[in-house]
Amino acid sequence: MTATADAEKVPVRLVDCDVHPVPRSPAEFREYMPEPWRSRGVPDTRLAMTVRAPYSNPGPGSPRRGDSEPPGKGPACSDPDFTGQQVFGDAGVDLAVLLPLSIRGMTNPEHEQALCSGLNNWLDATWLGEYNRYQRFYGALRVCADRPDLAVAEIERWAGHPYFKLVMLTPYTMSPLGQPQFHPIYEAAARHGLAIGIHVNRWMAMYNLSPVGFQSYFLEHQVAYPFVYLPHVVSFLAEGVFEKFPDLRLSMIEGGFTWAPPILWRLDNLWEEFHEMPLLKRKPSEYVRQHIRFTTQPMDEPASKAELNEALEAIDAGRTLMFSTDYPHYDFDDPPRILQKLPKEIRAAVAYQNAVAWYGLPAERPTGPDDIVATDRRVMVAPA
Repeated sequence: MTATADAEKVPVRLVDCDVHPVPRSPAEFREYMPEPWRSRGVPDTRLAMTVRAPYSNPGPGSPRRGDSEPPGKGPACSDPDFTGQQVFGDAGVDLAVLLPLSIRGMTNPEHEQALCSGLNNWLDATWLGEYNRYQRFYGALRVCADRPDLAVAEIERWAGHPYFKLVMLTPYTMSPLGQPQFHPIYEAAARHGLAIGIHVNRWMAMYNLSPVGFQSYFLEHQVAYPFVYLPHVVSFLAEGVFEKFPDLRLSMIEGGFTWAPPILWRLDNLWEEFHEMPLLKRKPSEYVRQHIRFTTQPMDEPASKAELNEALEAIDAGRTLMFSTDYPHYDFDDPPRILQKLPKEIRAAVAYQNAVAWYGLPAERPTGPDDIVATDRRVMVAPA
């Protein structure tokens, strides 16, 4: 559903690259499942209707914002109108990129892909369809990386959709994602102009296994996010993925970014000494600037602003960083607070310009009811 043809349009000045919608209930989700899975039912335990953390946290017991549950029935971020009030109205966001987390990794990849297909059907019919009358929601396709053939078929099924802008993979795979068995997914995504997005999305138990064993506390899990993303970034570079697919774009979402500079320094210093990587033809940092983007949330906030600025400069943040809130989670980042921590000369790029270019989003969008609320909350960034 689209806005009326005569609707006034305003410039896009803030894009949120990480919003997590969920179905209102398992019953709502089931009608979108493909057969024969729909007839067999969808166990509620396989749906993260309210995304729960493995250990206690400020939720408590769930990482949602305390005020994010809609006034009616349903979990946080299940009501598009209420989400619109908080994201578009209160936070002043213009466009939101939706990454559903209701499906977690499973030991049966066929079942996982069936659930992903159902989730894509649901997102298309609801948030990207019926509820998208002001054209402010865009979304990610969910696929199971461990069955590339099924993942490619799912990408082909949705090719050309006006609101699906990326393919989301979880980092919890049996092998680093740069390896050749995953390349058919990247070929299909690049051919259809879709980015690849990697985003954490885990159950408890085995998915909290760190490189050196199981962790005791949620704090350990939270601060160790970079170690989930880092091997995949290095794998994409070492395996020559961007040489093989020169149009491929990779988004590293909700993994932070301050861990990247020292890894890139090390890679740039060593890549020519190792002759086992013939597909790596340029400095790794050059591929990152061209093919990889990071998101702001969770942003490390050192006491010294100079230290943050050094990290931003080291990753060329004016080119590689995109804004995100992680709504509706408890560590939601309020746009003005975060963007004002950035140097003025890169705020517009991080707030909206990088995301608009990266995902092919519109430079203007129709006005809607939430604009009345957002008048004094538009992020204070000037177009470059």
